[in-house]
Amino acid sequence: MSQPITLYAVPESTYCARVRLVLELKSIEYIEERPVGGSYRSEDYRRLVPAGSVPAIQINGTILHDSDAIVELLEDLFEEPQLRPNDAFDRAILKSITRFHDTRLEPALRRLFPLVGNSEKIEDAKESIEVMNEHLDRLDVLVDARPYLGGETLSLADCAYATTLFMMDDIANSMSLAPRVSQKIRDWRNTLYATDVVRQIIDQNRAAIAAWVATKLN
Repeated sequence: MSQPITLYAVPESTYCARVRLVLELKSIEYIEERPVGGSYRSEDYRRLVPAGSVPAIQINGTILHDSDAIVELLEDLFEEPQLRPNDAFDRAILKSITRFHDTRLEPALRRLFPLVGNSEKIEDAKESIEVMNEHLDRLDVLVDARPYLGGETLSLADCAYATTLFMMDDIANSMSLAPRVSQKIRDWRNTLYATDVVRQIIDQNRAAIAAWVATKLN
């Protein structure tokens, strides 16, 4: 790289945490900035990142948005440590599990965010938790961590789930609710947390979520 990568991110986002985790695992030099203009919804930021979303990176003069696209590029450009299997079928299986996170589990979790601190919406929150529980039940069948999804080493799929598996507890607990997490997923989550770099990113994200929840409860 002719210059350090710039990561545009917010601390509460699990998608931003995914990119941050891959950057840290690969020891890639980068600078993290909040979106210009103070928000990813600002006109200043949208002039820079037309998609108007986080995370985004600026790399060698190119702007790229979407966490999945970003981590795939980083895997292509920085080979070590390898976060994708060599076998095409294994790669496709892990990719499908990653997409389950992005299209099923995370959207179900996101439904809870507007309900935090709103006691009048507790029934809506219970319904949303049940939707998330249904996806967690399916995830239990999909995953087979040994101890990671990619076997003995971390994969991009593990990176997708790392912070979400804790965030769903923290958000639900703020409403005195709890997701239905199987022992298999708990064991996988514990393995992820026992990995030093992963634990650092998870702790940063959980601290940001705790601070956000506090603003809603107050």
